[in-house]
Amino acid sequence: MKYSLLALAVTAACTSAHVLANTSEFIDSALTEVITVMGSSLNDNTVEIEREAVTAATNLDADFGDQLAQLPGVSISRNGPVTGLIQYRGLFGDRVGVSIDGVDIAGAGPNSMDSPLSHVLPEPGLTATLYRGIVPVSAGVQTLGGKLRINADAASLFALGSGITGSVNASLISPGSGQQYQGNVLFKTDQAFISGTYMHQQRDKRESGDNTVIPNSHFQRNGAKFRLGYEWGKHQVNVSYQQLNTNESGTPALAMDIGFIDAAWYRLGYRYNVGEAEYFAINWFGNSNQHAMDNFSQRMAMSENMARENNADAIAQGLDAKYVMPLDSGEFELGAYLHHSRNNSVITNPNNSMFFVDNFTNAERDTASIYAQWTVNREVYSSTYGARYTFITMDAGEAGSNMVMMNPAIAALVSNFNAAERDENYNMLDIAATTRYHASDSLDIVLGISQKNRAPTYFERYTWLPLGISGGMADGFNYIGNLDLDNETARKLDMGIDYTYQNWTISPRLFYQGIEDYITGSTSTNMAANMVSTMMAGTAPFQWTNTDAVIKGADMTVLGQLSENLSVRAVATIQHGNRDDIDDALFRIAPEQLTTTVQWNTQVFDAPLQMQLTSELAGAQNHISALQNEAPTAGYGLFHISGLLTLFDNAQSNLQVTATIHNLFDKQYAPHTAGINRVMNADVEVGERVPGAGREWYLSLNYRF
Repeated sequence: MKYSLLALAVTAACTSAHVLANTSEFIDSALTEVITVMGSSLNDNTVEIEREAVTAATNLDADFGDQLAQLPGVSISRNGPVTGLIQYRGLFGDRVGVSIDGVDIAGAGPNSMDSPLSHVLPEPGLTATLYRGIVPVSAGVQTLGGKLRINADAASLFALGSGITGSVNASLISPGSGQQYQGNVLFKTDQAFISGTYMHQQRDKRESGDNTVIPNSHFQRNGAKFRLGYEWGKHQVNVSYQQLNTNESGTPALAMDIGFIDAAWYRLGYRYNVGEAEYFAINWFGNSNQHAMDNFSQRMAMSENMARENNADAIAQGLDAKYVMPLDSGEFELGAYLHHSRNNSVITNPNNSMFFVDNFTNAERDTASIYAQWTVNREVYSSTYGARYTFITMDAGEAGSNMVMMNPAIAALVSNFNAAERDENYNMLDIAATTRYHASDSLDIVLGISQKNRAPTYFERYTWLPLGISGGMADGFNYIGNLDLDNETARKLDMGIDYTYQNWTISPRLFYQGIEDYITGSTSTNMAANMVSTMMAGTAPFQWTNTDAVIKGADMTVLGQLSENLSVRAVATIQHGNRDDIDDALFRIAPEQLTTTVQWNTQVFDAPLQMQLTSELAGAQNHISALQNEAPTAGYGLFHISGLLTLFDNAQSNLQVTATIHNLFDKQYAPHTAGINRVMNADVEVGERVPGAGREWYLSLNYRF
């Protein structure tokens, strides 16, 4: 079994070595098709999900992003070592919902430097679960592009036996002096638990296969999380608080690097167990992010006059509640969700105290949503039907800049924005239906259909000055907002089979998604914005507009047992995305991929040893966006090898050593989903794609008690 920086700490904290999931809390129904990515439930009384169970894979990045890249339909659009955006079946960024322990994180950076994955801290029982295909409406609001849940199930923590457990972990990576130190401790009584987790990560650099230093690939982070729970009778209360501080970290695909991100989130949950399969749960949650970024402290600026610092903040609070009851050999669920977020951003020049741009001022978003979902479990089939209504309101304060006095075009942009009606309402209806037909003991047929919606983000509506703000798309163009944007509506069809023969299982899926009012960039017709962008960047900007798009493709997993001690797993993905208004591809879509892992279980002097050899193949991507000047990329193949040696393992303690070689043959390559370098005077030229890491060594020691 292969382990990564974060996943190793997660898995080591768990009392079970199996990739299992507890169905009591975060799995919506027996029908929901999920993929458990890492970690396991702490509850010894768990049952294995009848879906995909995926062991943690070797990952040398700071966040969980690259671990997900092994899963069907998933790739990572990475702009920096702590800035990974999940791409699922051709959609990424804000279109893919990510919740951390039940908290929908509102990021401060309009380019997703503080992406949701960057808020994850390992702790006992942490699991990450990706919904495959059709996402049920109970999974959350605005799940148009998929849903990832990362959490430690409170029910599993309550089910632990009394006593103190914990783990410590130390990991080293070379080249680049990568380090991670992590520890956690959990104290459990008959009715309560309290836990604490701490993590430190740092790295100086990464190198590509030709020994070129990858621009601005450094990072440093520290974080801590505290959690407590108490139960009496049929009642349960649990509280979580996390603080994660990111210091100077590079984002070579963006115009600025991270100066700091001080991120905190909290959650207070209550659950009342009416009966064995009936309960009511409510959660109050929120987060606060303070974020500074600049273009001069970690890279060279063109001149002192071009130095820029952006100070951004985000505050959010929310409430969600649900009631679940048995109904006709299944279950019926009702739920409600409220959420408020506010974003601010001010751009300054440290060399000119007069310079300022009020980029976003009190950009607010309020969400209210209700849903109903019914799951039916029969002998021959299982089905889930659900509907969700969501109402979203958006508004923003006035724009401003010192440049209005000297630039008529900027003065016109400010005046027009401030005079416009900036508030807007969105009414959206989501519908999802899935059926699993049990054709035989070895064959299931899976069918699903859904309609999902997404309202525009605050930067898609309220970017009044043409800037390189694209939500992390990072195509190098300036963008300007559009106050007339409609919400996106995606209609999706998903079909496939799960076929089992002896020790082998194959699970192919076909999907088709038509997206009405897809929000993307089109050439701006705003003359003032065009003048400003041409003056600043030499090119006219794009403006966010509604068009239509189609994404179609297939993914497949194959699991098999070659012998008693030898197993194989293969994952294949292909997708194709196009705009409908013009003959052009969608930007930064991952090419076809095939990842194959062979695992061998053996022993060395009675010590269990797990060895893995992974082949990672990616095809060339020539279906590219001409409008966004996207360059094609060549295909490549990589090999990774790892070993996990358990020196001792008993009821009281466990000691494991993990060694990994990533990119065994030091291959020089650049993933198509990698960003374009924007750091001057680096080993990689400006405008070239950021290369992937060459051969890297990873060694970790983990002790559990």
